[in-house]
Amino acid sequence: MPPSEAGSTSLLEASQAQAGSVPLPAFGMAMRAAPESVQIARRVTRAWVRCYSRMTQAKVDALLIVVSELCSNAVVHGHGPTVEVRGCMQTAGRFHLEVHDGSPSAIPSPQHVGPESENGRGLLLVDVLVSELGGCWGFSPDGSYAWFRLLTREEQ
Repeated sequence: MPPSEAGSTSLLEASQAQAGSVPLPAFGMAMRAAPESVQIARRVTRAWVRCYSRMTQAKVDALLIVVSELCSNAVVHGHGPTVEVRGCMQTAGRFHLEVHDGSPSAIPSPQHVGPESENGRGLLLVDVLVSELGGCWGFSPDGSYAWFRLLTREEQ
């Protein structure tokens, strides 16, 4: 089960709370809830992360798999016409990303499926990759968005 974070707020709420402070780099986009949007989300996230972090290529690749899985889940399981992806540097070297499907739902958890199953491994993959990246992840209290955060550079 992914770690939960009490008091986790969305990027919109966090940016409103920081009004008057120096803004940190952020991006946001809304896309049609369609399979081709997953590739767009990966491309934009890759460009943004490469511009604002010093992550190794291996870490960027793992991060993009997480983005793909969360966006795919939003497209497949969400009930709205759009999917929103928002990312920001919360502090220097700390990346936060959210995928909103706009449809509150029960909070899913990673599943262990048999080798013959064609799907159902996405959140397990997210859990493993985010853990390997030294981050944490979860869902909003109403299940309308998934989030993850991690450090973008090695601790000195």
